[in-house]
Amino acid sequence: MQALTTGAGNAATTLGRLTGLISADLLLWQVLAMARIPWVERSYGQDRLAWWHRLLGFTSVNLMAAHIVLIVVGYALLDRIGVLPELWALVTTAPGMLLATAGTALLVMVSWLSIRAARHRLRYESWHLLHLHAYLGVGLALPHQLWTGGDSVASPAATVYWWTLWAVAAAAVLVFRIGVPLALNRKHRLVVDRVEVTAPDVVTVHITGRRLAGLRVAAGQFFVWRFVTGPGWARGHPLSLSAAPTSAGLRLTVGTRGDDGVRIASMLPGTRVLVEGPYGRLTSQVRTRPGLALVGSGLGLAPLVAVLQDAVRFGTLDRTATLVRRLRAPGPQVFDAELATLEQTG
Repeated sequence: MQALTTGAGNAATTLGRLTGLISADLLLWQVLAMARIPWVERSYGQDRLAWWHRLLGFTSVNLMAAHIVLIVVGYALLDRIGVLPELWALVTTAPGMLLATAGTALLVMVSWLSIRAARHRLRYESWHLLHLHAYLGVGLALPHQLWTGGDSVASPAATVYWWTLWAVAAAAVLVFRIGVPLALNRKHRLVVDRVEVTAPDVVTVHITGRRLAGLRVAAGQFFVWRFVTGPGWARGHPLSLSAAPTSAGLRLTVGTRGDDGVRIASMLPGTRVLVEGPYGRLTSQVRTRPGLALVGSGLGLAPLVAVLQDAVRFGTLDRTATLVRRLRAPGPQVFDAELATLEQTG
């Protein structure tokens, strides 16, 4: 802190180091927030973790920008040269700075695309694919702190903290974002059983596979689905189950108006299906009272129907369930048959 009172150059570089350390810390905690760690996701839920991920992400990128400005201005004052020559010298001569520059550019791009006005111009699948570049950005931007940032290794405690946080974040991504999905798909080998037209612009996809009784998924949860057929199969689709899962198979109800709708509707039996998940806390395990009150509309009823079927099947519905359903137009609706059956048997 003494450096803050020994001139503008020292004050700027000291504040720059501080903002850089906080930014790096938040970036790694942001990675952990969305690493799909099962017990974390079950405890806090995907919506709350996504909120923290967004808050930590924007805060860390803003602090990173402050770090860059303060460091460049501080060193320019100390070296008594212009800001642009100082910036060029740092990028081209300091260890790890070329990688850090590329990583920062990626993080700024992802941050800009995450602003609602920009995000709404992209399909979810395209945004999600671009958003994955944040992992590369973090991997490129942070190592320079170990090469040039003495504060991160200034004491044994600091060294242990930073290396532990790095290791835990990297391990969480490798295990839960890559390893677990690979193992799950290898074990269950999901395929399309059949595709049925349910309503205009809506199809129901029935999925089967191996050893589904051991698939740890609950009614109300969702997977990120990839249907391995045709161009664009690598794009992930976050879709909830539209029926309670059984050992016989899984069911999805999908709108076909989107860019991948025609491809999904025309899938043949036997089409390979890759999944990540399951995710979500909209399950019977989080209920605190015996009754159920559900609100939904359109295809958004899918997880609610699954939850109701699960409650009826296992006899966990001790009181009347109330479903508030918003209809956009009169006439037959998706899930009419399922709701009628539930009404008769519930």
